[in-house]
Amino acid sequence: MIPNSGDCVILEGIAKRFTKDDHVLENISLKVSKGEFITFIGPSGCGKSTLLRLIAGLLKPSEGIIHINGKTPELADSDLAFVFQDANLLPWRKSIANVALPLLLRGVPKLEREAKARMMLSLVGLNNAENKYPWQLSGGMKMRVSIARALSISPKILLLDEPFGALDEISRDHLNEDLLKIREKDLFTTFFVTHSVAEALFLSTRVIVLSRNPGRIHTTIDVPFSYPRKPDLRESPEFLSLLAQTTRALRAVL
Repeated sequence: MIPNSGDCVILEGIAKRFTKDDHVLENISLKVSKGEFITFIGPSGCGKSTLLRLIAGLLKPSEGIIHINGKTPELADSDLAFVFQDANLLPWRKSIANVALPLLLRGVPKLEREAKARMMLSLVGLNNAENKYPWQLSGGMKMRVSIARALSISPKILLLDEPFGALDEISRDHLNEDLLKIREKDLFTTFFVTHSVAEALFLSTRVIVLSRNPGRIHTTIDVPFSYPRKPDLRESPEFLSLLAQTTRALRAVL
């Protein structure tokens, strides 16, 4: 699916310094259109997660400006949802209650928020797990609940910080495919962080390779494959060729 025209997120000259000697990001400029799927890859410490937090308004840039649908991240927070590396589910709440939590905090009536939570659990393939507690779920199921919780507020922009990094390869591949199916139903703009080049290419419209010390945009890889993407794409000569090209770009910044 082709992104709609018009820039949705604009980063202009973004830098982030935590101390005088700790320069994490420098001169990050990027324009992202509505519906794009942007993945950041790069060596550990290059500022990938920091960049997501800046877009989400969880951190403020030391320099530069971020526009989200014409607003600052702080004013656009209702359009954003964040999925972290850890599912971060409340252990005393069942799946349906965990998914409904953002709606509860927004004052949505009980029947309405439970109906929306059930819809989201069904969307991620967990319609039979609504009454299970986190300790009763596998790692992949917990992450599905976390994604359902993020989607419960119908975000325009979804940010995911290595959400599948702790999963085995088969579970990871299945969740990649499920994420794209969900995105086809509701074309939100996506920012994703991963250490897996194959995952980045399978999911994305563009892959941004960051260098480190401090993090800068080193290479931008345009991913030409159309959506929907099928599992056998990963075995195609075109995919493997782009995988080799992107891997070379990543090695150049290690």
